[in-house]
Amino acid sequence: SIMVSRDLFLAEYNDSRIHFNTISTEESVDLIKKAKAKGIQVTCDVAAHNLYYTDEAVTSFDSHYKVNPPLRTKKDVKALLKGLKDGVIDAVVSQHTPHEIEYKNVEFQIAKNGIIGLQTVLPLLLKAGLSPELIVEKLAVTPRKIVNLPIPKIEEGQPANLVLFNTQKKWVFNAKSNQSKSSNSPLFNQELTGQVVLCINNNQVIINK
Repeated sequence: SIMVSRDLFLAEYNDSRIHFNTISTEESVDLIKKAKAKGIQVTCDVAAHNLYYTDEAVTSFDSHYKVNPPLRTKKDVKALLKGLKDGVIDAVVSQHTPHEIEYKNVEFQIAKNGIIGLQTVLPLLLKAGLSPELIVEKLAVTPRKIVNLPIPKIEEGQPANLVLFNTQKKWVFNAKSNQSKSSNSPLFNQELTGQVVLCINNNQVIINK
């Protein structure tokens, strides 16, 4: 939050845009909310796992919970969720960070930061209580607005660029279903709810079987 405060001051002084990646504290949400009210051109995002897990998870010293920024308190998670729903936080990211097993299967203090997250963003956001509409807005719509990309239209005559997902589908995240070459995730070997059914983009149709 100290760095957020400093960088907001610099952005205001230079009248420039600024984007904060993976904020994680209540103080940061409050600072960005006040900055937006002042008219500072600021946007920000949060990692999916920071919306669900708290610092209580690291008491087991399981290195799969070692991420950067670190997992925070329940109070911080509550503030992040509120900031997301209120529009203070503009987007959600997976912060997909694959690691070889030798970087995670070690003592907590020397393990690398990060988890794989591409396949588990949807289940985590559903666990965190986000609605399908908010998930689409924060994962697909607002990120495009931030970087000035056109918003795809789902209508006749338009190029197909869409994701179909099922919020009720249950599946097991394990070695068989994992699409990453890495397996550093606290969700590994768990049954999850919420799965992407298919993706259509760049004239490709990818079906999740």
